[in-house]
Amino acid sequence: MISEMINAFSAVFDSLAQEMVILALFGLSFMLWRTYQKNKKTPKVTECKSKSMPVHKLARRVCDGMPHGLHTGQTAKKFCETDKAKVRACEPEIRKLMERNEFTRALNMYRGVERQGLEILFSEFLFTAFIQSATRVGKVDVAERMLRTMKRANITPSLDFWLHTMRLFSSRRQYGLCLTTYEIFGNHCPADKVVLSCIINAALEQGVAEHTPEMLAKYSQAGISARDHVLFFRCYVALGDVDSAEALIMKLGTQTSTLMLNLSLLACVNAKQPERAWDMVQHARKLEQGGNTDGIVDIVSYNTVMKGFGAAKNRQRCFQCMQDLVDHGLQPDDITLGSILDTCIADNDLAVANEIGNLLLSSGRQISNVMWTLFIKGLVRAGSVEKAFALYKEMKKRAAQPDLIVYSVLIKGLVDQHDIEKAMELAEDLKAQGLIIDDIILTHLLEGCRHANNFKLGKQIFKEAMDAGMKPSDVTLVTMLKLYGRAGKFHEAFETVKNWESVNGSKPSVIHYTCLMSGCLRSKNYDQAWESFELMLASGIEPDQTTIATLLPGMVAAQHWDRVLMLARRATQVAGSQPPVEALNHALSHMRASQSAGQRADTLQTLMKLAGIRISTRNGGDNCNH
Repeated sequence: MISEMINAFSAVFDSLAQEMVILALFGLSFMLWRTYQKNKKTPKVTECKSKSMPVHKLARRVCDGMPHGLHTGQTAKKFCETDKAKVRACEPEIRKLMERNEFTRALNMYRGVERQGLEILFSEFLFTAFIQSATRVGKVDVAERMLRTMKRANITPSLDFWLHTMRLFSSRRQYGLCLTTYEIFGNHCPADKVVLSCIINAALEQGVAEHTPEMLAKYSQAGISARDHVLFFRCYVALGDVDSAEALIMKLGTQTSTLMLNLSLLACVNAKQPERAWDMVQHARKLEQGGNTDGIVDIVSYNTVMKGFGAAKNRQRCFQCMQDLVDHGLQPDDITLGSILDTCIADNDLAVANEIGNLLLSSGRQISNVMWTLFIKGLVRAGSVEKAFALYKEMKKRAAQPDLIVYSVLIKGLVDQHDIEKAMELAEDLKAQGLIIDDIILTHLLEGCRHANNFKLGKQIFKEAMDAGMKPSDVTLVTMLKLYGRAGKFHEAFETVKNWESVNGSKPSVIHYTCLMSGCLRSKNYDQAWESFELMLASGIEPDQTTIATLLPGMVAAQHWDRVLMLARRATQVAGSQPPVEALNHALSHMRASQSAGQRADTLQTLMKLAGIRISTRNGGDNCNH
């Protein structure tokens, strides 16, 4: 029995052992077969996972991922003659499609070759054609993709490739592609001044001037001429490198051009070194005298230096620049005058203003209307109205035609000095030239009549302007109401406001009615002021807190308590504004002191409490504030 069981177990064990051996042999055979198949196929290359950075960044990796292409490992593959023949047959077809402007079909055919991993067999000529076509149709991503495929194919771009491609990128303002090409093939970039100038300008346009020193070093080896050094100065301005700019100026000497000097001056001004810029101008003047040159310093040079001195608030230096440019026979332009006016007269320096006026009067040279206007405005702003008026006389003597701006500025300056006679003289000159007074000049003249208390003249000026068809503004009406108030012509002011909309087509605002009431109250014409208030309400104009604060003390002084209560109710009902607390407390105090306003005082106090206004202690009430 036991021997039978042992035999049975032995048979089972042998069977299992045989099966295990068979399985092991099968597994080993399968592994050998997989290894053989893997070695037989082309080694798989992992695609790059990194996304493409913006094209204007120089810090891009060359191994950027491609949709269908492989990386450098692909170039190690040995292509058979069939593959090469296929690419050679496909390339002419793609060229023909691009020559017929069928870019999409050409790209699709290229992608078919790319899916087979054969795109690196294409020639430089085809890649160049693709890059140029893609750039012209705005397919920047395709152009960049071709550049990177060229790199994987170990194609060294020729000089023709660099010249044609860089010129195209620059003309199409594809500065990012210029930088990408230099990033990919920088080691193979030729020392050609056209190619390098395109790349350097692209870096400046893209705001990555910090990468230009390396490019400039290569550019200097490209056999450049003296005038080609302008690109250096452009880079120095972007880098703020004043030392290098000055050193190159010294090196070039009489070969320095005007543009080079002005760029150097701009670098100094941007670095807030105007004195250094001034020294460069003086050095350039010496170069002009000692060398055969047609001139280096121009008006732009002085304007740039004056801008620097103006920013530094150095008025005397700025004025010195002005005198120096005149001494050297240069004509100041609008920028020159604008600079000196903004800097020298900004602090109302009357002495400097007079010097500028004398310089202009004694020059005897032709000056444009814009320059005259700028100087006159600057002198008036500096308070030198007499000198500005003298310039106006000189302007007319030289047959220049002043415009409305000149008259407006001068009339305002004279009115501010209460010189209404000269202001009217200018107004007559204005009419003699066939110009029409506008609402701004009319407002200035009315203001001058108010200062001179000449109501008759002001009314005449206003009537003549209206008869000439001028449309007055809201400011003009305010000024006219002030003139009426100064003369005590309250009834005429009331009628003017009442008929304003029907005569001039514009509706008076709450500001005009408040101005009218204020004039009446100053002369203690309380009933006229209240009539103006009622006219405002009848016209559909709601009073604001300024109106109430203006009218309320007058009604208190007139002891019209019913009107005071009416104003108080409106003051506490106007939404979104602060009630006139002081005026209401003042009214309450007077009402309590009056024997005829006892009950009304209680009503007013109730209104104030409902509005959240607590009674001031000065009026004998609660000890609290609003």
